[in-house]
Amino acid sequence: MRSPAQIRSIRTRLGLSQKELAGLVGTHAMTVSKWERGVLKPGDHQRQLLGAFADAADRGIRVQGRRARDPVRFLADLLSHARANPELSLGTLSATNRFPGTIVQLSRGDVMSKVVIEVAPGVRIGAVITTDSVDRLGLDLGSRAIAIIKATEVIVGGA
Repeated sequence: MRSPAQIRSIRTRLGLSQKELAGLVGTHAMTVSKWERGVLKPGDHQRQLLGAFADAADRGIRVQGRRARDPVRFLADLLSHARANPELSLGTLSATNRFPGTIVQLSRGDVMSKVVIEVAPGVRIGAVITTDSVDRLGLDLGSRAIAIIKATEVIVGGA
């Protein structure tokens, strides 16, 4: 069950108005307002959609420039983003240096691509990986990613 604050958070993280969210879940904007105030609770169908929307927001979907101009296409993109690729279970890796962040630069080449992940404001980690891996992982500007550093040697210089 989603709390009123969670519903509002999902909507704002996706950059949607109450009216836009209502159109995507098949209800009226006033109903969304009531959900967000705790007056009403979403039905089963709406709860399932809101769960998928939360997953898409957690995976960093960006809606700027795509705002529900074509609600059917936007809904398809949202659901695809939420369900297309399962989360990577990092518990199965031996690497302990894991830095989640957002992709801020992606320079694609024919074979290799440069990916830069911002892990904190002003802190960026870059890597060169195959372009095939970029496509397989669904990496794009603004998407969430994790830099996993596994090295046997570290070179440190004085500042």
